[in-house]
Amino acid sequence: MATKINESIRNFVEPYKDNPWLIGYFVGNEPAWLNQESRLCDIILEGKDRPLKTELQTFLATGDTPERRIEFIYTTFESFLQTVKKTLKKYDPNHLNLGIRFGDIDELDEELLMICQRAFDVFSFNCYDLQPRSSMMDRFLRITDMPMIIGEYHFGAPDRGMAQSLWQVDSQQERGVAYRYYTEHAYAHPGLIGTGYFQWCDQDLTGRQLDGENYNCGLVDVTDRPYKYQVEAMMETAKRLYQIHTGELAPTGQQPMRARGHGAIPDQWNE
Repeated sequence: MATKINESIRNFVEPYKDNPWLIGYFVGNEPAWLNQESRLCDIILEGKDRPLKTELQTFLATGDTPERRIEFIYTTFESFLQTVKKTLKKYDPNHLNLGIRFGDIDELDEELLMICQRAFDVFSFNCYDLQPRSSMMDRFLRITDMPMIIGEYHFGAPDRGMAQSLWQVDSQQERGVAYRYYTEHAYAHPGLIGTGYFQWCDQDLTGRQLDGENYNCGLVDVTDRPYKYQVEAMMETAKRLYQIHTGELAPTGQQPMRARGHGAIPDQWNE
């Protein structure tokens, strides 16, 4: 494992190690095994013979319980992350390890958060919501004492004939309102140092190759035309962010009308 990680990281980061415009590297995105550790062990045990399978069989030979399966997965996960950490610093000491952009953030127990604290420079997570919950961010900061980055969020509208985004509003104008509300409330938290909007350009109407996803979530459409209200909202928020972050200004109180999340029912909509 260490040899493959060494080769992969070296080849990827060496062209960027002296780039002054680069902040750092994400090392993963939305791991699917959270709260599914026992099932992951089954997949390993039923798979091809390989060192990981041998290690798991040896570990479980002295006791196969749900708790021990979690222990094995967590221990293996930390070993992987520490190897990545050391290798990344070896080949690029100039930039940050931005960690894994977790998706199931409510599933992160304290032990897993401390594994992240020992491996990353920044704690990163994706958060599709009307705004990131301050109680959730308070918990992350209290346990890890790490700066945080939100790796993904967006708002779309149905008026362009594309699929519902993970969070949807009724119009292009309301997309700008939603962006300002989410972003300004996020930066009001003292632990947040960055956000990454998903994504620059609308997805293709016919859907991306991986899974057919075709969201109207871009800052520009597929012909490079900016969404006026979205871009103007981002410019206005950018003028205020530093003062919001220091507490000199309050975040906007204007919420988008009828904002709703993927899979939400009407009673959960923001009317």
